[in-house]
Amino acid sequence: MLYQKFVKQIYTKIQKTHRLFALIAFAGLFFYQHFAYSQQYVVVESENGDRFTGTWRGGTETHFEIEYQGQILRLPVMGHTISATSDIAHLPDQTAAKYFRNGLMLLELKMPEEAMNRFEAAIEEFPRYPAAHYQLGLLYERNGDKVNALERFRSVAILDAANFDLVPHFRKLGDDALANEAYAEAVDSYQLILNYYPEHASVPGLSYITGFLLVEQLENDDEGLPLLESARQQYPNMSSHEKAFFLIGKLQAKTGELETALHTLEGFMMRYPVSEWVYEAHLIRAEVNLKLGKITEAENEATQVYNMSVDEKIRERAKQILDQTQWTVYTQVDGLPDNHVQAITADGSRLWVGTPNGVMLFETAFNNWIPMSAVPQRINDATEKIPDVRAIAANSTEVWVGTRSQGAIHYNKLTGETRTFLPIDEFPAWVKDIKMDDADIWFATDSGVVRKIRGTVDPPFVYTRRLSFIPADNIETLLLTPTTLWGASADGNIVTFDRETDEWDSYRSTEIREDTTVVGFDTAEEQLLFTWFNANEKSNGYFRADLDGGNGKLTTLDVGIENETDLRNIYIRGVLDDTPIVIEENEPVPVETPEPPISGFSPEIEGAEEVEVPPAPPPTPLVLWIATNKSFYTHHTRPDEWVDTTTPRIVSGELIIHALIVANDRAWVATNNGLAAKNIR
Repeated sequence: MLYQKFVKQIYTKIQKTHRLFALIAFAGLFFYQHFAYSQQYVVVESENGDRFTGTWRGGTETHFEIEYQGQILRLPVMGHTISATSDIAHLPDQTAAKYFRNGLMLLELKMPEEAMNRFEAAIEEFPRYPAAHYQLGLLYERNGDKVNALERFRSVAILDAANFDLVPHFRKLGDDALANEAYAEAVDSYQLILNYYPEHASVPGLSYITGFLLVEQLENDDEGLPLLESARQQYPNMSSHEKAFFLIGKLQAKTGELETALHTLEGFMMRYPVSEWVYEAHLIRAEVNLKLGKITEAENEATQVYNMSVDEKIRERAKQILDQTQWTVYTQVDGLPDNHVQAITADGSRLWVGTPNGVMLFETAFNNWIPMSAVPQRINDATEKIPDVRAIAANSTEVWVGTRSQGAIHYNKLTGETRTFLPIDEFPAWVKDIKMDDADIWFATDSGVVRKIRGTVDPPFVYTRRLSFIPADNIETLLLTPTTLWGASADGNIVTFDRETDEWDSYRSTEIREDTTVVGFDTAEEQLLFTWFNANEKSNGYFRADLDGGNGKLTTLDVGIENETDLRNIYIRGVLDDTPIVIEENEPVPVETPEPPISGFSPEIEGAEEVEVPPAPPPTPLVLWIATNKSFYTHHTRPDEWVDTTTPRIVSGELIIHALIVANDRAWVATNNGLAAKNIR
């Protein structure tokens, strides 16, 4: 603005007079006299070598006045050179000013490279020389060196923005960067305008543009959110106000300002009821209400979108939220010792919950959730420090609790007594799983399998590779059937124990590939269910077989999973599918037919009467419940129908699943952020 006009006049005067510096000074100061001279400082240099600094007071075509040491000096324009600035700290010394004047003359002589050297010399002599920085910025800009041009103009803005019109330069640099998708450079240029020229006419529009770039392209919510909030409040009549209003609510929800987000999005929907983002706003409000535990409000928001929108993607999101409203998440607020739930087991209508901070018991009958702390307190007090609970087993007379570092704890319901099995008694320290029946109690540990035989006073027996020919020591999980104990080791081996012959063995089905690791077990209606993952193929799923391991079939569930924790954390539970088969009118009843046998009947004597072999009965239809870190599925094996009912995403943070049970008409999922429950009826 000021300086640009000043330089233009300089070039005109240079061509008209031999008294170069005097007319340069006059041209500049004649323009400056229209401004508040009390803010203008000048350095006057005489041809005789005198130099002094004063405050500009005005001038004519022949003379100018400055205030110097309390006196007003009236001096002729001819014979003096004048430099001016609004900040006395920016006035250059004689050497720097000489370099700068020489640079201007070289520019007039069309010698830009030599002029650039002079301007750089002026800055080296006097770094706070805004006019020299500005001239270098113009030269860099002319040469297409946008990076250095921006840095020089930035220096001018920092030193003396009021006397230089840098907005066109910053705007062009920003627009060019935006066109080239260099969003960070565009934001940098635009922010210089916002910071140093806040009254400029382009600021309202640039405030919105810069905010959108920060949020949508650079994902810099910390800077983008306050900028958009400021723009929304200061410039409410701009066309970008609608989008900014919505984004502010969305960002508030993302950054955890949940109540504020609800209020903002409500205001957005009231002001813009037919906005293209109104359904999105409803869905965000639904998700926020889920996080706040306001299930009914979340359901109402999602239902409204599902019923009104014709966009299938929007409707699908609304349906997913409606599915999530069927989940209830219990946390420390509801009586859990810790939000990190590591083990759960049903005890009739009661539920035992294990955490790193001990065990807890809850009554869940009739959809209740009633903490019952007396018995858990006895168990938690049985060891020197609160147990890190990793496994629980319970029946009508006893409770067994497995810990990570303190062995196992037994609670007798009939007598109220507790007993510990500690590492100092040669019991393994880390108990990972517990299974029991009327004959035995079995413990999966990091150093073998432990067996306690009921009805004896003998100490528990520990099976290890060194002593007992067990194929693996570090056992993660167990499954107990009337004839066999199944175990999965940390390195992927499946071990079995024949309870009739007391012999250990390994199991491998031809359906299970060599690099597949089994991580979990269940039984349902005389069928085995294994969960597995394959790190090489980045997939996981389940394996279904007869109780003896025969007739197995592998099913892949998720593929393309990079994270091994997401692959490994997969849990399955099966229940009998007793839903009636719906028969279409005039259609025969469907019959499940097994695969034909590998070798059929072949009569040895020609003409012999063939014996009709009845087909094997079809597998019992099951409903399989499968939980992973990513999703929660139900699989009806008849008619082979999958339903993704979604993971309980209402828990905050990254979701990790640690256990799954189906009991009392509910699926219970233990996570690192609470215990999630879903009614399955």
